[in-house]
Amino acid sequence: MRKRIEIGIGGGGFRSHSLSSVKESALRLSLFGVVFIKDDGSIKVIAEGEEKNLINFENVLSHTDFFLYTESFYSKWFPATGDFQGFSVVKG
Repeated sequence: MRKRIEIGIGGGGFRSHSLSSVKESALRLSLFGVVFIKDDGSIKVIAEGEEKNLINFENVLSHTDFFLYTESFYSKWFPATGDFQGFSVVKG
């Protein structure tokens, strides 16, 4: 069943190579969506795909060292909307 997940990660010492890891993981799991780098340095990810792939993606993101230290992590689930055609990175 297709679903949508929104994931937010905040912390200190953001590692720039992490964004390419997010995108590579999403593509490997056949997910569509976007990752935003917010002005405060945190990231927000919105992804859609098969529920089992989204669960794997959530596990990858929760165990990856995007920051030198992680201050916050959240995930929220929603019905899929079909808004995305690929997976992109947006800054700002």
